[in-house]
Amino acid sequence: MSAPVRPARRSTAYVHAAYTRCVGTWLEIAPTEAEAYKIRDAMEVARRSRDQVQESLTSLDAYHEQSLALFRHDRFRALALDGWLVADVIDSIGEPPIVEDENDKSFTDYIISAIGVIISARIRRALAEQSQRFLPDLVAEGELAGAVLLANNAYMTLMSESATPLLVQAMVSGLSAYYDELPEE
Repeated sequence: MSAPVRPARRSTAYVHAAYTRCVGTWLEIAPTEAEAYKIRDAMEVARRSRDQVQESLTSLDAYHEQSLALFRHDRFRALALDGWLVADVIDSIGEPPIVEDENDKSFTDYIISAIGVIISARIRRALAEQSQRFLPDLVAEGELAGAVLLANNAYMTLMSESATPLLVQAMVSGLSAYYDELPEE
């Protein structure tokens, strides 16, 4: 059995695009000045809505659950970690476990370990900044809860070393895409 072909790191003009599966999307190019203003305005709307949204969250588990549900939406598919990063994880800690019992925490533990292996401050910044580019659309659609969750996740991803829901879903989506692209044996 031969080893799978290792995805190469892409060369990009916009460095943040090298970490995610955003090829062919609007996220592949740096935001324009006009987009940066829209992001700042949307962040202000999210900031003003934060207290109202946080009242609806009954616990940290509810925050995580709603954040993960947000980032599972198809619109965020481009934020999945790119194949070369997933290959780095597999090279470092091996394949993810196959879990059949929902009470088995081994996959969750794997994802947290995987994030610890590859997520640097540079990658945290890239994911945080790329995710913020979705804020204007969420605000325009009246999805204030989603905007607040996204803004909070972007901030926590950038400012902490924790495995935020944004990072967790980027890793899970990246793993899924990586395995989907492997040739059938």
